[in-house]
Amino acid sequence: MANLQERRKRNRIALHWPVYLRRDPSATPVESRTENLTSNGFYCLAKESFQLGEQLECTIAIPAGAFGYSESSIRLQCRVKVMRVENQSENFGLGCYIEDYELLLSSKPEPKALAADPLN
Repeated sequence: MANLQERRKRNRIALHWPVYLRRDPSATPVESRTENLTSNGFYCLAKESFQLGEQLECTIAIPAGAFGYSESSIRLQCRVKVMRVENQSENFGLGCYIEDYELLLSSKPEPKALAADPLN
């Protein structure tokens, strides 16, 4: 059997962080959760499908305590492009490429809605 070669150039880290996807900055976000993250993208599961090549705004909520920021909430505000869409039994798998991002720190605690698991 031939070796299957990994196509990705970056190492993936299995992180299950809340991510909020928006087609329009003023739209209600689609709640999701990352399955893995790289330095230039992520794979997530969402209840709603998106189109291949679609441009989205997203916020990745980094849990309190990650990276030593126990008192601050951390969010990664991103502009992403949908690179892969997989129709799964109850969700859609989305592979997103991060085109641009901004790290946002806040001394305010995360709202409870951002701390909840969006897929349960």
